Amino acid sequence: MRVFLTGSSGRIGSVVKRQLKAEGSEVVEFDVKEGNDMLDAAAVEKAMSGCDAVAHLAAVMGKNPDEAVFSGAAAGMWHVLQAAERHGIGRVVAYSSVNAMGIFMGESEPDFLPIDESHPCRPGRAYAMSKYLGEETCRLFTRRAGISTISIRPPAVWTDERIEGILKLRAEDPDNEWKPYWEYGCFIHVEDLARATLRALTCDVAGHEVLLINASDVSSIELTSRELARQLLPHVEWRGGAEYDSEPFRALMDTSKARRILDWEPEYRWRH
Repeated sequence: MRVFLTGSSGRIGSVVKRQLKAEGSEVVEFDVKEGNDMLDAAAVEKAMSGCDAVAHLAAVMGKNPDEAVFSGAAAGMWHVLQAAERHGIGRVVAYSSVNAMGIFMGESEPDFLPIDESHPCRPGRAYAMSKYLGEETCRLFTRRAGISTISIRPPAVWTDERIEGILKLRAEDPDNEWKPYWEYGCFIHVEDLARATLRALTCDVAGHEVLLINASDVSSIELTSRELARQLLPHVEWRGGAEYDSEPFRALMDTSKARRILDWEPEYRWRH
């Protein structure tokens, strides 16, 4: 399989690239570090020629001006999908974010816990809005061109080194777990996210799908998932069942849809 990979030199893209090559795929790299520009539609289309699938990871992050974040993401998604349509590519996997729901990074509280894909989206920040718009653009291109699209929503993406740093910070100050805001204990190890990306490129699915990708447990030092919810969001509707009795640190994000569609299980747990 020949895969067009945007953001190929990034922290996540480099891991996806390594895993793709390990499975025998050919990777066509497209990254700003290599002088490529997602805003150059002609360059995107030319580079994508001869590819079988697309993994679109490149993004303008929130540390840039809002205008650049929003317009860059919207144009980049459009250029990728337009090129995929012209080349007759059947599968596009695009990175969205949990921020598309508008309930992370302190934007607002969730309507219920555990969170799943049915949660309403109400993003209010440029980055979050751009991710939600990217999902909708994928959905509309699927309807227009018949391209199968999968929008992956990861939370914080951590490496071993990042996890070690967080453990150190929390050991020094336990309140660091929910300051400046609590992210529901959600995280995904970069290796697990990359594996989910590879599965999304080849899984048997038609149409457009939005998938939450998360580790199987919460990144909490002592408090269980139910205790965290009661302490920090006592007024939010609790929809968890008996599974939180047998698995007290079970994630507060339901990833059953991704597990089913991708035939994927996260390997990295906080408690490992």
